[in-house]
Amino acid sequence: MAEDVLGILKEAVRFRRCCALRYRDQTQVRVVEPHAVYEDASGEIIVDCYQVRGHSESGRTPPFWRPFRLRKISAAALLKKTFVPRRSEGFSATRSRYRKGLICAVAEGDAPVPRASTPPATPVGPFRPSRTVRR
Repeated sequence: MAEDVLGILKEAVRFRRCCALRYRDQTQVRVVEPHAVYEDASGEIIVDCYQVRGHSESGRTPPFWRPFRLRKISAAALLKKTFVPRRSEGFSATRSRYRKGLICAVAEGDAPVPRASTPPATPVGPFRPSRTVRR
């Protein structure tokens, strides 16, 4: 399942799409803007996100930056909402933590978001949308 979650997060980074996450099997959902996916010094895959809505175990009120460990994400789904990279809030793809293990990061600059050529990813894990959207 971690590979499926990783695929969803990589697509979210590439197309600057918000994601709904469940973390550590919690029932609450967090809405995040994933900016970078990288492998840390210990070999663990980390996702740096700007959390804009939802649960915070620490009690902090969003928005704020938050790293998520891939192995602890129990469910993920792409949302339709897109985002602009949060450079003014401190994001930079050139940070030292990304130098050796960067998997993907939002593109620098304000280039338009490319349109996805494939159908949107299916939600992974126990997260399921509350209603089905018909096209």
